[in-house]
Amino acid sequence: MTSLWAKKRSRDGVHYWLPLITHLIDAQNTINWLFNHWLSPGQRRLLTQRFSEDKVEKLVKFIGFTHDIGKATPAFQIKRSFDEDFGLDVELLEMLIRQGFTGLDDVNLSDSRKSQHARAGEALLDTKGVPESVTAIIGGHHGRPEDSPQTQQIDIYTANYLQLDVAKSETDKMIQKNWQNVQEQLFKYGLSSSGYDSVGEIPDINQPEAVLLEGLLIMADWLASSESLDNPENTPLFPLIELNQTWSDIDMSSRFRNAISAWYQSGEWIPAQVGIEEDPYQKRWGFDARPVQKAMTEAIEKTTDPGMVIIEAPMGLGKTEIALVAAEQLAYKSGCDGIFMGLPTQATSNAMFERVKQWLNKLAKTQNDNFDIKLMHGKAAFNEDYQAIPNASNVDDLGSVVVNSWLAGKKSILSKFTVGTIDNFLLLGLKQKHLFLKHLGFSDKVVILDEVHAYDAYMSQYLYKAVEWLGAYHVPIVILSATLPKNRRNVLLKKYYKGKYGKYFKKNVVAPAHWQDNQAYPLLSVFDGGKFYN
Repeated sequence: MTSLWAKKRSRDGVHYWLPLITHLIDAQNTINWLFNHWLSPGQRRLLTQRFSEDKVEKLVKFIGFTHDIGKATPAFQIKRSFDEDFGLDVELLEMLIRQGFTGLDDVNLSDSRKSQHARAGEALLDTKGVPESVTAIIGGHHGRPEDSPQTQQIDIYTANYLQLDVAKSETDKMIQKNWQNVQEQLFKYGLSSSGYDSVGEIPDINQPEAVLLEGLLIMADWLASSESLDNPENTPLFPLIELNQTWSDIDMSSRFRNAISAWYQSGEWIPAQVGIEEDPYQKRWGFDARPVQKAMTEAIEKTTDPGMVIIEAPMGLGKTEIALVAAEQLAYKSGCDGIFMGLPTQATSNAMFERVKQWLNKLAKTQNDNFDIKLMHGKAAFNEDYQAIPNASNVDDLGSVVVNSWLAGKKSILSKFTVGTIDNFLLLGLKQKHLFLKHLGFSDKVVILDEVHAYDAYMSQYLYKAVEWLGAYHVPIVILSATLPKNRRNVLLKKYYKGKYGKYFKKNVVAPAHWQDNQAYPLLSVFDGGKFYN
């Protein structure tokens, strides 16, 4: 079991590898830490609303360990290294042969690509009786879930899993048995290290739970696969080891502690109750709240289970300030620990970024912690204000706004505070690779969408689907508009509560008569639990 490899490469003439068992434990430790320390209270509440926290943590650890169990197959172990280092490939194959995997250096699998390791992992867990809702997470952890269960995969492509399609001799039977044994050992280790006594204890989960766990697994896998941070010091995270080293040479506890300590450089926003005894606008921006700002903030403060908030008011009245105060109020009430501010264009995103950064600076100093921020659009690299923000690893003083260099590209939405173009949010409603990361990133944030009236009919369809997903995650959303048609307002409200309550949502809503026809202006519309008012 300890001779199987998960990663291999050459650098400067030196051969490196990572035992599979090492990577599985790295991923298990990482996803467990993310569940306990990185997920927001709201996300954990969603995952634990049907199961105890202990049961969810066991499941989290199990999917972390078994995510790459599909690498314990001939189809994966005979793969060539990416840098085409034939010598490295031969050395690792010889190591496996010495451990009893006879003939592996002479095997030729014509259909090995049919059993890539994520799919193979799903198939192996299917044979063990793991619920389909959980095995699908394993099969989709590289960004695309399988279209159907993989229950026939091993029967059709037996050699990919057992080296031979048919055992014609005792030697053949022994070869197949070796693979079955190592796969069984890893599976049993995954069960026991997660706290399970049997596979029957693994729960069946619903779609929102599965999507969040998939996103968390992808994040954990990418983090556990990061050898170092992208900074001038090239700080180590989970490095490979030299070929003359083995799993027993690694101090797994120290390896994990050092990696997380190097990676987790920003702090956790712990939202505080805003309160209305003192003017929150004076405290944050140095001006007295206008009557409309005061009235709307007081109304939001009275909510107990806020969902969607729609603010309709003319330009220049201070909707942005209302929204940022509301973000603090809603985060405190809902258990979110970040925000996303979405705008129609890169230009408006750039202008809003500076305002949000100033607000966040005050939060960071108030809490005496560092908060990471991200500007999310295609030209962010040309924004001088954004590029001037220091990297988290280069900041010693607390109370600063920083950038975490690891949270870049597809991982940008995982930053706790984000400002960007609306397309980042609309993609929640579009089927695409690594969609789960977006769902994970948005499900811990209060979402603020500005100038919603600007979106055309096509964009609106994606908007409605994304809003419905926020409802499913019980994530508060603040809509800002100067000229929002009442029909669009009503559809947004209905989509959010359909996501939260399902197709019978109308039975759960208590609202005043003719609420759909309210034409007051300025107007605040609020869903608070099952109650609606404006």
